[in-house]
Amino acid sequence: MVKEKNISSYPTHWHEFYEIELIISGSGSYIIDGVEQKIDRNMLFFMTPTNFHKVITDGSQVITLMFMGEVCDSDMLFKLSTVFNSDSVMLSDEDAGYLAAVMHELNLASSENDDEYSFYLLNSILGKICRINNTHRHGYMSKVQKAMLYIQNNFRNDIRLSDIAADAAVTPSYMSSIFLKECGVGFKEYLNTIRYDYAKKLLEYSDMTVTDICFESGFCDYANFERHFKERFLMPPSQYRRKRKK
Repeated sequence: MVKEKNISSYPTHWHEFYEIELIISGSGSYIIDGVEQKIDRNMLFFMTPTNFHKVITDGSQVITLMFMGEVCDSDMLFKLSTVFNSDSVMLSDEDAGYLAAVMHELNLASSENDDEYSFYLLNSILGKICRINNTHRHGYMSKVQKAMLYIQNNFRNDIRLSDIAADAAVTPSYMSSIFLKECGVGFKEYLNTIRYDYAKKLLEYSDMTVTDICFESGFCDYANFERHFKERFLMPPSQYRRKRKK
């Protein structure tokens, strides 16, 4: 989905999809995972489903592109997810104009339900951003990187080693071995780290109950969630919330 709009300030929020925002005009600040950046013309922000962001502005014109991870090229999506984190990129007038034009074309294609053309246009946008950041030279994703992207897209769900192995077309035992070798931690520890970091952000920025945060973050047993949260962060989730919101 593509929208061109004038935005006002938004409190800290998050999405279950990816979001690209191209600043056409205006001033203010974006705060992504606690990192503040000043808004300027031709600035581009890229946010994943694990990013929490806040907008402070008295009126800025932006083009916003929202999409799910399953509808685009996974190699480029992984590169952008790892390069941007909570950062932004400043575009030239030429590059900003190109991206704005393709976003408008994507909006038209989407309104006509032309899925194949929309797929090509979305990948053109991602490819252009990769080229601007020189990430197009980094080669193709490894099977472990493919698994990492799968986890980023699905960590809220009940995913298992067999799921990421099947997605990468390898056996679970082989995936377990190469995941540990490449990441330095096992699949379960990597998954839990993403889930607990997400739970911490929900505790800080949302008004959800701790029980709801447990399940929203992908855990299925509240007692285990609370016990392991305390082991990791030396305090139970309710205390962490009180401390962070003071």
